Parts: sequence; structure tokens; C-alpha cells
Amino acid sequence: MNFVFFVIFSLAVFLASLVCYNKYRATTLYALAIGGVVNANFFHAGNYPINCFNLPFGIDSIIYTLFVFCVVVMFIKDGKRPAYLLAFSSIIAIMFSAVMQLVSDLLSFGSSIDVWTTFFTFCISSVASVISIVVMLEILDKIKNKTNSYVLLIVGIVIVAVLDTLIYYPLATLINGVPNNMLILLLTSILGKTLALGCGLIALFFMNKIENKKPKQNA
Repeated sequence: MNFVFFVIFSLAVFLASLVCYNKYRATTLYALAIGGVVNANFFHAGNYPINCFNLPFGIDSIIYTLFVFCVVVMFIKDGKRPAYLLAFSSIIAIMFSAVMQLVSDLLSFGSSIDVWTTFFTFCISSVASVISIVVMLEILDKIKNKTNSYVLLIVGIVIVAVLDTLIYYPLATLINGVPNNMLILLLTSILGKTLALGCGLIALFFMNKIENKKPKQNA
């Protein structure tokens, strides 16, 4: 039953991108991207495991992919520069959240290894996201005229998923140590992002349908 709710949650957050799509698309994408990338650092399988088929899934795999989805959609619909602005605004929000948590922890509990470990983990997340997004957008910019929006979304999400994993996990384990269930966490992360990719394709399909139904202006 948990997996059913997990799928419903994933589909719901991606379909939320359709809210006020015609008039306030950018506003909705900004809200979802920032909310997704910031909260992915808090609600991961390590802290909030969701038991599906005796495997620990986390909503971080869904909402981080939601962030990437919003960036790719912004790229497809509005171009590279707006996509970069959305991505960097979201990543700045990660660091703002990290600084706020660091200050709160220092003032409330004092300096400790755990406090600084959490802060530097956020920093690693930001660096991994910056590198992944830059590489992804530059590659998409090279192929945008050679393929359709669905392929661009698949390629974009796969690039970020692979690069972010290769950068984030090794650096994070240097600070936090290697969890006993590291391979299982990697597996559930891949499965979660695959599910999120499918939901993203569904959302993009409806976006394209909405645009195709717009009345054409007279020349």
C-alpha cells in the first residue's frame, strides 16, 4: 500500500506543474523547483524511509527529479537563460536554507560535528547540482533542434541523475561515512527517479496538449 501512495504522490507533485499553466507557468515552476530541491535535502530515505516491498524509498528521489523537470521544461518552453535563472535561484535557496539551519543549530545547541556535517552536506548537494545542471543544459542546447521535447526531458533527467549521483554520494560519504545499506539506497534512488521520470513525461504530455488547444491568433 505504501508503494501505491508513493506513486500517487509522485504523479500529484508533477501534475501540480499544470496549475495555472497558461498564465502563471513560470511562477508554478519556480515554486515547485525551489520547494523540491530544498526539501530533497531534508526528506531523504536516510531520515524518512518509506517501506515499499521491504526497500527504503525516499521522497527525495521524487522531488529532486521534480526540480530537474522544472528546469528542463523552462528550457524547452522559454530557452536556456530562463532555465539557468530557475536552476541557480533554486540552488541558492538550498544554501540559504543551509545557512539558516546552521545558525539555528549553533545558537540553540552550540558547535558540534553533527551541526557542521549537516551544513557541509548541503554544500555538497549544491555543488553537485550546479555541475549537473550546467552540463545538462549545455548538452540539451546542442541537441534541442534535433529532437522533440520528450527526448529532451528524458536526456536531461538522466544526465542530472547520473552526474548528481556520481558527485554527491562519494563526497557525502567522506563526511557522513558509508551507510550499511548504501547499495540499497542507491537502488531505491534510481527506482524513485525512474518513477518520477515517467510522471514527468505524463505532465509534459498534458502541457503540450494544453498548448495545442490554445486558440491561434490571426495574422
